[in-house]
Parts: sequence; C-alpha cells; structure tokens
Amino acid sequence: MSSQKRLNSVCHSIAHHAVSGLSYVPLHLRRACRGAGLEVIEIDIIKDDPSPDQFREIEPLRTALQTLHQRFGEMLLSEGFDFGSIQEAKLTFEFTEEFSDDYCSNCHAYLVSMAGKTFLHSVNYLGQTITPNKALQSTPKRLPPFGRA
Repeated sequence: MSSQKRLNSVCHSIAHHAVSGLSYVPLHLRRACRGAGLEVIEIDIIKDDPSPDQFREIEPLRTALQTLHQRFGEMLLSEGFDFGSIQEAKLTFEFTEEFSDDYCSNCHAYLVSMAGKTFLHSVNYLGQTITPNKALQSTPKRLPPFGRA
C-alpha cells in the first residue's frame, strides 16, 4: 500500500485540476449555480456520476463532472491508490460576483482515507493556495476548519 502522504498530493492535484479551464467544470457549474441562485456547491467526486441532482439534465456539466471523476481515479492510481482507498472525496466550488467571468471560482478539495486521515487543499482560479471564506468554514458541519493545506 502506498504512503498516506501521497493522498495529500492527490488532494492538491484534484483541487488544481478541478478549478482549471482544462476541466470545463467551473464554466458549466457557475452558469448552473447562477441560475439556481447558489454561490457555493459541493460535488461528491467519488460518485460515478457526481452531478448534483438539480443539475443532472445539463449535459455539458454532467460530462465535465464525469470526466473529472475519471481524472480523479487516474490521479489516485498514479499514486498507488484507487477509489476503495478513499472514504470520502468532496470538492466545494465557491463563486462570487466579484470573479471576472464564468471560468473563475475557488475550489476546496477534501479527502478522507479509509484510515481516517483527512486532507484539504484550497485554490483559487489562478492556482494560488487560499484560505477559504469564513462562512464556508462552518459548513458543512462534517468538515474541519479550513486552512492552508
């Protein structure tokens, strides 16, 4: 079995990839969230179809999230893990009106290994490590306080 430290690398990598233009997730997710009046949304990236129920009919978003799920699996494999090594993997996207366009968001990746070790990495749309919005730190309740990863 690979070192649990390698999961920190996976957490870091998925946060960066998810927020990048390469995934197309921020573009489609922000548009869907704007239509629903949401500024924050959590994606369960372990699910084969990680699309939120209310957005399941938006095919470009669904395809982008399924591709992100596959990429996450590839990242796990490259570090010696698989989906069975992870209890939980969530991506929280944060959109605000101050972001300049639909490709801009913050992404907070949260992983829990089967051994119970947690990993957290937060980045903005420029790829910079960030400390999340204070309001986000208290929701959902199961998440530990965010901080620099």
